[in-house]
Amino acid sequence: MAKQALLHFKNVKKSFSGNVVLSGVDFEIFPGQIVALAGENGAGKSTLMNILFGMNVIQETGGYEGEIIFEGKPVKVQSPEDAMALGIGMVHQEFMLLPGFTVARNIKLNRENVRPNLVSRVAGKRFELLDNPRIVEEASGALHKLGMEINPEVTVDKLPVGHMQFVEIAREIDKSNLKLLVLDEPTAVLTESEAERFLKCIRQVADEGIAVIFISHRLDEVMTLADSVVILRDGQMVFDEKTKNTSKNQIAELMVGRKLEADSMINVNRSFENSDIILDIEHLSVSMPGERTKDVSLKVRRGEILGIGGLAGHGKTSISNGIFGMYP
Repeated sequence: MAKQALLHFKNVKKSFSGNVVLSGVDFEIFPGQIVALAGENGAGKSTLMNILFGMNVIQETGGYEGEIIFEGKPVKVQSPEDAMALGIGMVHQEFMLLPGFTVARNIKLNRENVRPNLVSRVAGKRFELLDNPRIVEEASGALHKLGMEINPEVTVDKLPVGHMQFVEIAREIDKSNLKLLVLDEPTAVLTESEAERFLKCIRQVADEGIAVIFISHRLDEVMTLADSVVILRDGQMVFDEKTKNTSKNQIAELMVGRKLEADSMINVNRSFENSDIILDIEHLSVSMPGERTKDVSLKVRRGEILGIGGLAGHGKTSISNGIFGMYP
């Protein structure tokens, strides 16, 4: 591991309207290191990453205190453009892809290969044309690095949800100056097999010397992938340790701030066979744009908690919206 940290959050503090959301956050990340950033919702993880990536919400609310040291020099990241110029890439929890564009065009967005022509030689570079063969070739190379066989010429809206996440990663690793990659809940929409492949890809990225900040609630993935773990709780940094020196239970307890007892868990083996059926759905279909449901039947009994699982876009939301009459 390199002797000099690539990134150092130095006593970072942030308040919104007098409410302190980060207080004295201080840790380092080195080239090629994967640091898991853990904490409950509201712990301050997103705010810290917004500071790092120069998001407008930070500047519009008075900035922050403390320092960000990048490659040994204090930096003020005022915008995402500043972050990208430094070599910081971020894959957000919500997809930042253009559905009607091809995979290749999404990967090369704002960095498209162009070629001169007769008009551009006279009128200037802004009249150059897209070099589509090179765009496809370089996008294919980025996907190949991830071990993904995705057609770069298909539009993104034709892809399975899991493949979209790999396109997001390919876009970042295609950038020649990438030094730090931030991943915000990247496996939330992936199946177990896709997540396993994804984690292997991230390890390959780190092995090439790129530092990674991995934000996840999936502690099994944290223990498998991360070299070290930083835990935030109520805006305070309460833990910074190598993963091999901790455990999943310790991380969970530090996240919530109390000891977790096995006998305090909910009894999931309760029987409801004799309870009244209070909701009975038969052959439900819902026409919600982007998330249609077809032929769903289920029963919910009094006192029962019914869980509905599935990937993003596969129908969970449309079921509840259909029950509420929000869509036909």
